[in-house]
Amino acid sequence: MTNKSKAAFIILAGLALVAIGVLASIILVQRTQEQRAATQEQAEVVKTDVVILARDLFLGDALTSADLTTASVPVELAPRNVVTKIEDAVGKIIKTDLVQGEMLLNHNLADPTNNNNDLSFILSEDHVLMAFPATDLMSTEDMIKRGDIVDIFATFEQEVRVVGDEAVTATGEPVEPKMRTFTVDTFQRVNITALVLEIIDEEGNASPLTGQVPTEETGPVETRIRAYLLALSPQDALVLKHLKDTDAVFDIVLRNPTSDVQFELTPVTEEYIIELYGLEILP
Repeated sequence: MTNKSKAAFIILAGLALVAIGVLASIILVQRTQEQRAATQEQAEVVKTDVVILARDLFLGDALTSADLTTASVPVELAPRNVVTKIEDAVGKIIKTDLVQGEMLLNHNLADPTNNNNDLSFILSEDHVLMAFPATDLMSTEDMIKRGDIVDIFATFEQEVRVVGDEAVTATGEPVEPKMRTFTVDTFQRVNITALVLEIIDEEGNASPLTGQVPTEETGPVETRIRAYLLALSPQDALVLKHLKDTDAVFDIVLRNPTSDVQFELTPVTEEYIIELYGLEILP
């Protein structure tokens, strides 16, 4: 190999080494920039705690601490009105169906103890909310709670007109209508949507409270049920109003919470009692 050839080889080898060095530097700079960008991105992600559902819930359910949990999410993914503390939601009722893992939002909550009650939000569109007086024995004994399933019995007097051949007397005069007493099962499987309570203080003064009976967390107080709030179809609400306005006597009976039986009952009248106990054959 001549001197020129050696010189050319050395020059080419030097250029190759320089190119390799430049390439390695470029790769190293790129990797360093990527690592810095990744580190900076992780540092810029700000997270916040939000309340999420631990199980599926349905319209009208009252929230307990067992129904809720918390999760940490990036701030930009948390809605503006998301609930961030479990204690802010416990005891409230939900206005719509919610699924497990869903973030809990303030506008989906109703407070059953505030002045406005928010109870209209838990009604379906084809129902109305009606206040029903708690004057029966089960109510005075404080046996009915929010969420219970009950039947409503009623006894009332109704004017009955005689028709057919018996509508006139032997002299041809029309028979006067008579007042008859009926006892019927007015409605079955009615859900107690809420309670209207009186809170009795130590001095015996009463103040109204709509919602649930206070728990140990809110302190022991004496309460008295004034009325029930019932979600009914408009027609059923009209029937119940008519019976109330005509001085029917009501009694509430409590059902098993899982009962879905539709009882076939016969209205009770004077004739029914006579036949049932065989009173017509008494001397």
